[in-house]
Amino acid sequence: MTAHGVVVAKFGGSLLRDASGYITAAQEVAGLQQKGRRVVVVVSAMKGVTDELIDIVERPSGWEPRLRRIMERYYSAARGAVESERELTNVLGELSRLFDELFKLVWAVKVIGEATPNARAAIVSFGERLSAALMAAVLRSNGIESVWLGGREAGIIAEGDPWEATVDYSSSEEMVREKLNPLIERNVVPVVTGFVAGTREGRTVLLGRGGSDYTATLLGRFLQADEVVLYTDVPGVMTADPRKIRTAKVIERLSFAEAMELALLGAKRMHPKTFEPVMDTDTRIKITMPGANQATIVDNRGGPPPLKAVVVSDDISLVTVTGGGLVGRIGTAAKVTGVAAKLGINILAIMQPITETRISLVVRRRYAEKLATALSEELGYIVSRVEVEEASAVSVVGDGLREPRISSKLVERAAGLGGVKSILWAPGSPILVTFVEPEEAWAIAEQLHEEVVSQWQTG
Repeated sequence: MTAHGVVVAKFGGSLLRDASGYITAAQEVAGLQQKGRRVVVVVSAMKGVTDELIDIVERPSGWEPRLRRIMERYYSAARGAVESERELTNVLGELSRLFDELFKLVWAVKVIGEATPNARAAIVSFGERLSAALMAAVLRSNGIESVWLGGREAGIIAEGDPWEATVDYSSSEEMVREKLNPLIERNVVPVVTGFVAGTREGRTVLLGRGGSDYTATLLGRFLQADEVVLYTDVPGVMTADPRKIRTAKVIERLSFAEAMELALLGAKRMHPKTFEPVMDTDTRIKITMPGANQATIVDNRGGPPPLKAVVVSDDISLVTVTGGGLVGRIGTAAKVTGVAAKLGINILAIMQPITETRISLVVRRRYAEKLATALSEELGYIVSRVEVEEASAVSVVGDGLREPRISSKLVERAAGLGGVKSILWAPGSPILVTFVEPEEAWAIAEQLHEEVVSQWQTG
């Protein structure tokens, strides 16, 4: 059975800072219901709580007063947001029960002296669990029937790495519908913990940082929702970072391909898998802020303009190996990348000319020297020189790059800018990346934004 007319509304930690954030979220849910929508809510932890819990797990000294500060934040938010005395009493009791459980887990980790991956996941999950309990109480206090569920209780099954588990789509779809559809049909608003799932045996696992967006789109897929609304603290996805480029605008429409590229680049700090669950569905994504008249709509169709955004990625380096011994040897690239794999270093991009005389690997800056040393030691018999250059990446994203007239114009424009080390683009790709001198990154980004993206907003 499928519940039709469903909208999944996700509220992130950037909104849920204090009582006012929960009140605003409840008002948004009420507004959706007034439009005849049946709502499922997904919540993140209060802002900063997940980071604090991770830090407590990794450095448990002085853990008790730190947990008490988190506890007081949730208690204070409850007292400020829950108007009904009955609901306030109930939710304070529920929060107290959850904190007792959390204190016992952290105490055990402190005694043992280390946290297993499963214990770490269980402890970090409490930020969302506390938030969900509070959100459900605020909704009930406003006359909206609601219950909260952990990710596993809502039916999301995942296995593997407890910190970044892999969702079992088939099992999860069946269980989510079984758990949530009866509530939706009775006009009860389920409030589900973002970021949190569970194994078949019931152990808590997490979906990776930023996983609340992913939770929302997973539920959107499984419930065949009309729409998933990702509420944040800006009115949509911007053409650039507005803190750096003042002419940045809200992008009205994105295709899933464009949105995935932006997510992988770290735009809006979205989970890299945010859009995967709904790419082959009719569910659309709306990214906005409460009360805003603007929004970014993400779906299969996308829309103009041809280029959408400019994103700057700092903290990277180019590690380049050069040598005549690289030429004509089958498997040379595999040997070079294999050194990085052996060290556990992720390669962000790889570039090689057709002459085969050099291979450049793009990696995070903190790994560059380690990788360069290993390449020199292990491949000295074919490599004559290894160089490390600090860089930033300025990426332009847009489906219009698939069109030769647009991509060629952008490549020409980027090549003419000072400070550009190299340009990476492949035919049919919706992303073009320029590697630049770090100190030139934002100046180049602003030129590309003004010369290309802003011009084509109307074109």
